[in-house]
Amino acid sequence: MASYCSSSVNFSFFSLFSSLADIISTVEFNHTGELLATGDKGGRVVIFQREPESKNEPYSQGEYNVYSTFQSHEPEFDYLKSLEIEEKINKIKWLPQQNAAHSLLSTNDKTIKLWKITERDKRPEGYNLKDEEGKLKDLSTVTSLQVPVLKPMDLMVEVTPRRIFANGHTYHVNSISVNSDCETYMSADDLRINLWHLAITDRSFSILYCGSFLGVDGITGA
Repeated sequence: MASYCSSSVNFSFFSLFSSLADIISTVEFNHTGELLATGDKGGRVVIFQREPESKNEPYSQGEYNVYSTFQSHEPEFDYLKSLEIEEKINKIKWLPQQNAAHSLLSTNDKTIKLWKITERDKRPEGYNLKDEEGKLKDLSTVTSLQVPVLKPMDLMVEVTPRRIFANGHTYHVNSISVNSDCETYMSADDLRINLWHLAITDRSFSILYCGSFLGVDGITGA
């Protein structure tokens, strides 16, 4: 462990690598700094959440603890090009938060995915047509109706895939950037920059192509 200290913030770095797949390949804070997403070479995304400030040290920032972990990408094989596509996460970008849920984009060399992160700390109980296990009741046994209620439960973080943007790049995707309109984003490889709409997955607009320009070494960011 390595520790660094400033006037108000303590930084501590712990080595958590147990294999090559666990090596971090990208990191990204959300817009408030409350959440930190990391992507690794194994295609996994780990989200850390900042703990509340300590009462004993009101001006110091809290530690970041694991908030959620999910598998973003799996290794694939392009049979047309006889090319193996590794699962390593190249880039992560958070979308501006518009409701209680969080959203982020993650990409490997070829495929960009949109993820939704939500919290659930209550569960409904008292269904009229379902039992406690969620199975349908025999209607002949239902003699009265009741109003379902929400009861507290342990906090559960759910991560669900919302969109998959594929087949937009010939070369490896090295960068993604979310537009200020919160509806579109750009993705870049070595020679091309594409513009995507978050609601449309089957097509994108190529806004820059450097293949025909001499002297261009390649695009490294968008």
